Amino acid sequence: MRDIPQLNKKKGTALVLGGGAIKGFYYHLGVLKALEDAGEDITAIVGTSAGAIIGALAAGGISASTLMSSVGAKKLYSPERDIWVQPLTSVTLFKPIYHNYLRQYFSFLQESAKFIASFPRLIGRDIVNEALDRLIGNQTEIIGLFDPSALEKLLNVLLPTQNFAENNIDLYVTASFLDNPHQRAVFNGNYHFEDAENHFLTNIPISRAVRASSAIPGVFEPVKIGDHYYVDGEIKQTLSADIGIRIADRVIISHSYQPLHLNGTGSVREMGWLNVLKQGIYTVFYERINTWRNIYGQQNPGKAIIWIEPDPTDTEFFLAPEFSFRPEVQQLLIEKGMQAAQKALATVTVKPLAPIPQ
Repeated sequence: MRDIPQLNKKKGTALVLGGGAIKGFYYHLGVLKALEDAGEDITAIVGTSAGAIIGALAAGGISASTLMSSVGAKKLYSPERDIWVQPLTSVTLFKPIYHNYLRQYFSFLQESAKFIASFPRLIGRDIVNEALDRLIGNQTEIIGLFDPSALEKLLNVLLPTQNFAENNIDLYVTASFLDNPHQRAVFNGNYHFEDAENHFLTNIPISRAVRASSAIPGVFEPVKIGDHYYVDGEIKQTLSADIGIRIADRVIISHSYQPLHLNGTGSVREMGWLNVLKQGIYTVFYERINTWRNIYGQQNPGKAIIWIEPDPTDTEFFLAPEFSFRPEVQQLLIEKGMQAAQKALATVTVKPLAPIPQ
């Protein structure tokens, strides 16, 4: 296991939340509600991408019940802060970066004119291939399709503090360096150090760190913090369970990357190309998770590690869209997360107390 000896263990439970876009957010919200109902003593949260968003809200004292009340609502009331806020919508989260599109359009026109002028030299060559190569090579003005600043603004309003160190629950937010694939960034309020695979940083605003952690490459622009650009934390390492395992003896790990197992009753191929692509992506992420799951279990035999994941035969969950703001989809995902957490907690074996010596 990738050991991080600088991290200290503390009492309570560490909760590790993976990514998964909007689908992952509402799934983790259901997990969080089940854990709250079960009275779990969460003392640390390690969040990546969607897990960083829900983790930051939970660490900031925003309850799962409060967040669930926003489903289908035009306004979200936070009793913890006594404020009304506008929740995220598809319009605010997926706001196109129009000035980049405009620059790309003019760049395309310029490249097209050059291509047409070069026709005499292309006689006898594959014109379609030449056109595609130039079109793809010309995509330098659009850094990301959408501007995620609305997420950062919402967290600035909802969170009681932007200082990691001021949370009652320790929060660790992971991101990937865009220009250094060998290191993972871990924004937090306790540790500031660097080794070959990790760079732990303090004094970074929580909202900025979360925005960096959830910057899906190609979808959202990379986020600049200091001298570096950061993207989605799942790129470098799917889940960051190694942090949770290091800082607690009881660790709950939740992820939504579950490929569909049809058990001979059909094929994902029949569900269309998007679901074939989804199955492939889920399989890649799940295999990465499963490899580390086996390692964590072998190297930590005395540690309580609880894994929460979707039912592999649940076609309804698999088909749920990744980026939906429809209330019925969000409610479905919350229920699936609650069910998965309740099932995982029910299978935990409680060791009987040793008899008191007479």
